[in-house]
Amino acid sequence: MTVKHLKNLKVSLADLLKTAGPEGILLECPGEANLAVLPLNDDLIDYLLERNPRFQKDCQRIRQRLRRGQFHTHEEVKKLLE
Repeated sequence: MTVKHLKNLKVSLADLLKTAGPEGILLECPGEANLAVLPLNDDLIDYLLERNPRFQKDCQRIRQRLRRGQFHTHEEVKKLLE
C-alpha cells in the first residue's frame, strides 16, 4: 500500500484515486486523522458486513425486496435476457 503525505487537503480526489491504484493508499496529513482509501473487493465487503449493523440492515432490506419480487438478481436478469 502506498503512503502519501499531504500538506494541503485541497488535493484532487481524482489524483488520489489514480495514486491509490488497485492496492489502495494511506493518506497522512499533519493535524488530521489518517485515512485509507481501499478498492472494494469481496474480502473488504465481508469485513464491512461483519462489523457494520447499518450495512447489515440495508442488505437485509434488499434481500427482502428480492424475495418479494421487487428486484431481480444478476442471474435472474441474465436468464430474462436470454
